[in-house]
Amino acid sequence: MPTITLNKKDILDMLGKKVSDAELKDRISMIGTDLESIDDKEIVVEIFPNRPDMLTAAGFAKALSAFMGIKTGIKNYKINKSNYKVKVEKNIKKIRPYAVCAVVKNVELNELGIQYLMQVQEKLHKTFGRDRKKLSIGVYDLDEIEFPLTYGAEVRNLKFVPLEMDGEMDVDEILEKHPTGIDYSHLLDGFKKVPIWSDNNGKVLSMPPIINSENTKVTANSKNLFIDVTGLDLKSCEQALNILVTGFSERGADIYSVNVNGKNYPDLESRKVKLDVTYLNKILGLELKEKEIKSYFERMGYGFNKNIVEIPCYRTDVMSQIDLIEDIAIAHGYENFEEEISDFAGVAQEDKFESFRNTVCNIVTGFGFLETNTYNLAKKDDQTKNMRISSNLIEIENALNEEYNVLRSWMIPSLLDVLRGNKHYEYPQKIFEAGSVFLPEEKVRLGLLLTNTSASYTEARQMMDSLFNSLGVEGKVKSVKHDSFIPGRVGRVIVKGKEIGYVGEIHPAVLKNFDLDNPVVGFELNLSELFELI
Repeated sequence: MPTITLNKKDILDMLGKKVSDAELKDRISMIGTDLESIDDKEIVVEIFPNRPDMLTAAGFAKALSAFMGIKTGIKNYKINKSNYKVKVEKNIKKIRPYAVCAVVKNVELNELGIQYLMQVQEKLHKTFGRDRKKLSIGVYDLDEIEFPLTYGAEVRNLKFVPLEMDGEMDVDEILEKHPTGIDYSHLLDGFKKVPIWSDNNGKVLSMPPIINSENTKVTANSKNLFIDVTGLDLKSCEQALNILVTGFSERGADIYSVNVNGKNYPDLESRKVKLDVTYLNKILGLELKEKEIKSYFERMGYGFNKNIVEIPCYRTDVMSQIDLIEDIAIAHGYENFEEEISDFAGVAQEDKFESFRNTVCNIVTGFGFLETNTYNLAKKDDQTKNMRISSNLIEIENALNEEYNVLRSWMIPSLLDVLRGNKHYEYPQKIFEAGSVFLPEEKVRLGLLLTNTSASYTEARQMMDSLFNSLGVEGKVKSVKHDSFIPGRVGRVIVKGKEIGYVGEIHPAVLKNFDLDNPVVGFELNLSELFELI
């Protein structure tokens, strides 16, 4: 977990209140962070991965201020309209396709501000950005840039002066000789062209996710900033941008929109969801009234009115009602819950199905496959339209995430989504998951996929047969038609006369829907039924 170092005076100034060390130690520990140390000058805090918004000093101070009852409730952020425009070229799609941006003006950086900026970039890169693989952040002196800007792919003989260097270097020289280039060159392995930001005069701003240009360097004297976040996942890029710009806004800076291929960023609108108060009280074992719930939510930085929760744009961790209930528990204070010893007593025994499931997973891992752990919630189109089928799915009422709005009915779409997010990495890719599906009754299924330039039905069949042999199971396959698979390369899996799954090669139209270029083969088996049969 990332650790951040905060200037104590700066934090107290943002709190706007004199607070003793004893109170700071107590409140910081109870908000859901680990306090490493505190002295006259510094506060060192370990931030849990679910709260990247607290990686900025301003974000941390805001959360602490609300928790302590100093400045409670949700804040609405003003975005000033502008004529700043960015063009994202099509040639970047297969390298690092997404870019979101913002302009921040009237910034007071000073040396402490520069330190904070470097710290939050580093921490977000390491955690949220998966060490720059998923996303990377660029911050530039706005006054050194002329709009419109272009983000696209450029040839490797392009030259510019990288950060902290005196002279020009071409791309390969940067990747081979610059310290940062050496550390992150693997992220651009295999690409003939590289991502480049440039302005209207052809000035190079940066080569994400590697290095910025020296001629747009941010200093303590910089007053106006251009911020970009580029990466492989659009939503994550948007969330990281929101964390950064709201942090600047908390310090009095002004946020300006940037038009990226016709869409304005950042989007700082809060989300509104309905809360089941009965469910909340049941989970927590409390009898909270609306007034108390409102107070608790406001102490965690939310808005609340008539069972509607308003979630700030920077709270990337809130996915379901359980996340909201957890924050209510934090606000209530874990120390205020009464301890109860259950009157139930028994002897623990290993669950037989879980033992079987673990055995299956161990066997597949032994075949060289990597286990994934995806959400039970899925994208409706991925489960149906993108798989070229129709299905009656269980839809989530008042889903907090518009994309993940149904309970999945099978595993393969979830695994294809994983491959889609990792298509930029080396092949072959071999993944599996033994997880729950809902038909509507809950069942556990094993999904397994293999992709490379020459993946074939035969490989999938061999993998499944090897699994059955390891389990001592005799399985048969009969030819069937299934629109998600290539005709003639798909079969229904049968064990002891019962149909328990499919094995086959994914249809090219499905691959196109998931933006995958290489053949994908695999199988899906109903482990719940297989367990009963053996």
